[in-house]
Amino acid sequence: MEVVIAVIRPKPNVITQDYRARLYDILLLDSKTPPGEKVKQSKYLPMLSMNIIEEEPRELVLSHLYKITGAGESGAGIKGERAIQIPCNDQVDLRIQQRESLSRFSLFFVAVNSHDKLNKTFVDQAQHTPGFYQLDYVLEVLNNGSVNFPSPTRSLLAHLERWLHDKHSRPGAAEFLFSQRTDFRIRLTVHNPVFIPSRLAHQNDGSNISDLPTDFQMTANEALAKMLSIEKCDIVKMNPLFGSGLSYVTKANMVVTNKFWDQGIVLPGLRTPSVMEEPKWCDKYPVHDKAAEGDIDGIKALIQRGQHHSKKDSISWAPIHYGAWYGKTDVVSVLLDLGCSPNVSNNNGYTPLHMAAQKGYPLVAKSLLLHRGINVNAKDSSGRTALDICSQAPDRDRRHEEVLQYIREAQMRPSMTIEIFLMDKSSKQLRLPSGHDTTVHQLCLLMLEEFGLPQGTYLDIFTIWTCSPSLQLQLKPDHKPTRELENWNKRTVHMLAGARDEKPVLKWRRNAKISVDREKQLLHPEAIKMLFHEAYDNYINALYPCKDHDVLIFSAILFCIYFGERESSTAKTLLSNERYMKQLVPAVVLKAKGPLINKILKEYNNRDQVIGRERSTFALQKKFISHCHQLTVYGSAFFDGKFIHQTQRTPRSETNVACHIGVNDVGLHIINAQTKVMIHSYTYPEMKGWHEEEFVLEIHILKPESRSRRQQTNIMKIRTKQAGLIVNLMDKMVQMHYQSRNR
Repeated sequence: MEVVIAVIRPKPNVITQDYRARLYDILLLDSKTPPGEKVKQSKYLPMLSMNIIEEEPRELVLSHLYKITGAGESGAGIKGERAIQIPCNDQVDLRIQQRESLSRFSLFFVAVNSHDKLNKTFVDQAQHTPGFYQLDYVLEVLNNGSVNFPSPTRSLLAHLERWLHDKHSRPGAAEFLFSQRTDFRIRLTVHNPVFIPSRLAHQNDGSNISDLPTDFQMTANEALAKMLSIEKCDIVKMNPLFGSGLSYVTKANMVVTNKFWDQGIVLPGLRTPSVMEEPKWCDKYPVHDKAAEGDIDGIKALIQRGQHHSKKDSISWAPIHYGAWYGKTDVVSVLLDLGCSPNVSNNNGYTPLHMAAQKGYPLVAKSLLLHRGINVNAKDSSGRTALDICSQAPDRDRRHEEVLQYIREAQMRPSMTIEIFLMDKSSKQLRLPSGHDTTVHQLCLLMLEEFGLPQGTYLDIFTIWTCSPSLQLQLKPDHKPTRELENWNKRTVHMLAGARDEKPVLKWRRNAKISVDREKQLLHPEAIKMLFHEAYDNYINALYPCKDHDVLIFSAILFCIYFGERESSTAKTLLSNERYMKQLVPAVVLKAKGPLINKILKEYNNRDQVIGRERSTFALQKKFISHCHQLTVYGSAFFDGKFIHQTQRTPRSETNVACHIGVNDVGLHIINAQTKVMIHSYTYPEMKGWHEEEFVLEIHILKPESRSRRQQTNIMKIRTKQAGLIVNLMDKMVQMHYQSRNR
C-alpha cells in the first residue's frame, strides 16, 4: 500500500476559529530539475510504501516525516504530534472505481506544532526539497493549474480540505487534532505509580524491581492487575521519575480520578482544581478586544498572525461592530481597509451603520458611507434601516442630525450598477445590493426577478459567467463578480489562457452542471428563449458538430423563426442571399458542403411534417432546443487546447491540433478548431480515468475487451492551460450522476 502523508502546520489559535484554508500550512516536496533541462517542477505530498499487515502505519508515518525533514546527527527533523488515517468518503470511492490506481493510496493526516520549522541547510541539500506552503494558495493553484501536481496529490488534497472543514464543524475536534502528542506530554505529567514495575523491567541503567521495597512491589503488582482487568488498558503511560529518588515537582492542570483506585493513596503536593477556568473573552476574541479599546497596531498585528477581521464572537458581533459601537473611527477605517465588509450584521441584523446611527457617531457613519460596498438601505430583523434608527433615537441630539445628513446624502448618490449580458446580445443593468461585495447568488436572484422566473425551479438553471475572447468561466454562487472582473487581466486570463488585456463581460447563461433531463422539464417562455439563444450561438459557431440532415432541420426551423411563412419562390430568393444563409448555417458547413439552398428549401416546404404545425416563436424555439437535445455535445462547457496526435509511422513524433474541448453530462468531446469536425467523443463509462499533469490533460480510454479478458486502455492527451478546470468539471459531473443514481 502507498501511504500519502498530509503534514499540516496550524497558525496560532486556529482551533478557536471557523475553518479557513489560510489558517494552515501544508508540507509539499518539490523535485529538483537538473540544470539546463526545461522540465516543469512538480510539487507533491510525501509518500512511502508499507505492508499494512506487518507494520504499524502511524509509527512509520511519523518516522518517515522525521527522516524527510532533516533527521540525522543534527536532529533537525520534525516530529509530528500524531498520525491519523483519513477515511475515504463516497466522492473518493467513486473516483477509485473510475481509476483503479488510486485504490492503492491511503491518506494520513499528521499534525505538527505551529512553531515547527524546516532547517534551511537541510532544505538546500535535500534531493526532494521539502517546504511549507499556505493551504489556500495550494488549493488555488490546484484548481487553476498554474503548478503541476500528480493525480494522487490532486485528488487527495481536495479530500483533505473537506475533512478539515468537517472537523472544524464538530466541537472540540480541531482542538484534539492539534493537541500535543501523548508521549511528548508524558514528561510533564504525574502518572499512577502502579506501572513502575513494568517500566523497570525494561530499564538498562542498572535499576531492578528487586531493589524496591517488598510492600511496594506487591502493592504495585496487585493494583496493576486490578486496573488492567477493570479498564482493559492497551497502553500504559507513566512517570519514569517516580520511585527513582530524584526530586521533581508536580504541576497538574487537570486530574481525572480513577474511581476504582484505593482512595487512601494520595500523591503529596498534587492539587486538584475543582473546575477548569473558562478562557476570558479578551483571550478568546483578541481582535474584538483591541477594536473596543481602539488599539489599531494591536489589530494589525493580530490579523498578520492569522486572526480573521470578520470573525463573530459569542453574541454574533464582529470586531467592526465594537469599533462602531464605541465610536472608534480609526478602527472602523482600518478594518474596512483590511477587507471587512461594511454590511456585516449580527443576529439582530444590525450593521455597523445601524450602530453608528443609534449611538450618534457622525465620523464613524461617514467612514462607513464612503466605502464603495456599503448598503445604505440594509434592514435589521425588525425591518428598520439605519436612517429609521437614527431618526427614532430617544436621546436624539445634534450628532444624530449629522448622521442623518450623511445617510440622506449617500441615498441620493447614484446606486452602483453592473451590466449583465444575455446570449441574444441584449443586457440588463442591475443594481449591486451589497456594492462590490455583491455575490453571484444575489445577481441571479435579481435576474430571476427581471424575467419573472420562480426561484425554486430556475435558481440553479442559469448563472453568471465571466467571458472574454480567450476564456469563459462559470462563477460559483459565492463569487463576487466585480472582483472577478478586476482580477481578469491581472491574473485569470493570463494564467488560464495565456492572453492579456482582454475586456471581460458578465453573461447570464445556462449552468453547465445541470443535465439535459433536468432542462427538458422547463416550460417558461423566457427560459426557453434564453436556452434557444445560447444553443443557437453554439450551433452557428459550429460547436455542435452534427449530420447533414440535422443541419437542414435546424436551418428550416431558423428560417421560420426569422422570416415566418413565405412562398416557395420568396423563400428561395431569401436563401440565395449569402448574408441570410450565414444566419441559418455555420460558415464552415457552407464552405465545405457547397450550395445548400435547394435542400433547405425542400425541408422548409415540408415544414408541417418536419417542424410541426405550431408556428409561434415559443414553439419554434422549443423545437430547436428539443432537436439540440439529441446532440451528444449539447450543454457542454467549452475549453481550448491542442490535441496531441502521435503518428503511426514514427510513434515518438507527434502533431498538435488546435481543438475545442466540450464537457457535459454525457462525457468529453474534442472538436477540431479549424474544420469543426468531431475528433473524438467519449462517454464517462468509456473512460477509465483522467488527470492533469504539467498543463496536459490525460484521458484513459477503455479498449474493447480482448481475448485475454484483461482490461486495457489507450491514453489520449490534450495540452491546455485549462486542464485543471476540465478535470474539476468532469469530477463534478460524475459525482452529480453518482448521487442521482443513488437517490
